[in-house]
Formats: sequence, structure tokens, C-alpha cells
Amino acid sequence: MKNKMLLGFIIAALPIVAQAAQDPIPNIIFVPKNAEIVEAEQKRFGGFELEANVSNDTLSNLSDEVKNFYNEQGFSLHREQADHDDVELKFIKEQESIEVDIELEHSGIIEYSVDYETK
Repeated sequence: MKNKMLLGFIIAALPIVAQAAQDPIPNIIFVPKNAEIVEAEQKRFGGFELEANVSNDTLSNLSDEVKNFYNEQGFSLHREQADHDDVELKFIKEQESIEVDIELEHSGIIEYSVDYETK
């Protein structure tokens, strides 16, 4: 009985431990509402990577939110490629670049990833 209770506690605590192990997300990274963070990691030589799953949104809406956020931060849109299930955006500001990939996955889930780099 004790082993089952301990196992249940460990399983319940895993998401909390996984979330706690992630690096804090810098303010320069846009995180959509309804985002479930999969990975948030400071890069070894500067920059940051974020991967999240987003529900209850559309590619178009999310793309517009991302563009508005980075425009307000002083970034300019350098490249935009889009098709029916994927949007790729690249923003540049002085010595910083941000690449965003928004991809429609199964069951209406959107995979959202950001790669932030400083030069």
C-alpha cells in the first residue's frame, strides 16, 4: 500500500518537477495564451529556445499576435512563409533575431516554437 501511494505521489509530482526544471522565459519571448510549455531553455552561448503546444487558436490569429508583439518590441519582419498548416516568421532588430515556427498538428493542436539569438 505504501509503495502504491509513493508511486502515485511521484507520478503526480512529475509535471511540477518538469516545469520547475525549465529556465525562466525572458520577456522578449512571446508566449501565447493557452500555451502548454514543452521546453524552455537558455542556450549555452546566449539566446533562448521555447517550444509549446497551443490549443483553441488558429494559425492566422496566432501569427498576427506574434507579429504585433515583435513589432511593438521594435523588431522588423524579415521573412514570412506560410501555407495551410505552417507559418514561419523571422524578425530582426540590431544584433537580435527571432525565428518563430507555428505548425498545425493533430487534433487541432498548434506546435509553437521560438528561437531567439543574439549576435
